[in-house]
Amino acid sequence: MRWDAEKYDSVKAPQIDVGRELIAMACVKADDSILDIGCGTGKLTLELARMASKGSVTGIDPSIEMLDKARKVSAGTGNMSLIQVAAQTMDFTERFDLAFSNSALQWVKEQQKVLKLVCQSLKQGGRIAFQLPTKDFCREFFDYSENAIASLGFEQFFLNWEPPWFLPTKEKYEVLLKDAGFNDIRVFYRDYRIIFGCVSEILGWWSSAGLRPYLAALPEKEQEYFQYAFAMSFENNRTKKGIEFSFRRLFAFAEKIERSIIRRF
Repeated sequence: MRWDAEKYDSVKAPQIDVGRELIAMACVKADDSILDIGCGTGKLTLELARMASKGSVTGIDPSIEMLDKARKVSAGTGNMSLIQVAAQTMDFTERFDLAFSNSALQWVKEQQKVLKLVCQSLKQGGRIAFQLPTKDFCREFFDYSENAIASLGFEQFFLNWEPPWFLPTKEKYEVLLKDAGFNDIRVFYRDYRIIFGCVSEILGWWSSAGLRPYLAALPEKEQEYFQYAFAMSFENNRTKKGIEFSFRRLFAFAEKIERSIIRRF
């Protein structure tokens, strides 16, 4: 699935604001060596590089389109490098102090494998700071997608379609982190109220990321009909402030500390 980096960067992006919250919670140190998993167009990667001014940041992403944009925005940044590699195939060993990922790991179904590779990539005492949508993160997204398929009679295009996302509960992610070798695990939800001014803004945001798997299953002409039906459903959410809906995100923090080291304390 190809990504449109220009479109992704041009739309209103609430996930960037949430990513800045995640950075603040990650307690970045000036000399940290950081791995940014699913760095995308590099906006947050660049902010991490500025904060880790005496350290380094390595951004990884499978999309060459995203990385090309990231290379443009980071030109001249001496402590930032970008690698085209999927999280499932990365191969780092005890190299990083912090593994960071904002709104990216939901695209990786092989989550247990990735978490073990993340643990492998960290030095002893290394830590993670992740944020991703959780299970049932937005009722409207799923309801309005299903309504659009049904109202347009597009069921034939989705007979063998499977959602590509990994959307965990808090309890599920705690177990996965523990099984991957992490300790001092803290996983929690945060609920956000997202407000858009108009339907076109909503469509721009959803079609830049979340709707892409649905659109990929449709011929070009049918994509237009689907997007219109999906977006217009959000008129049901119009208030005096604009078009409002809730979005639940999962935050995860943990450390790599060997149990033998823990026992000595």
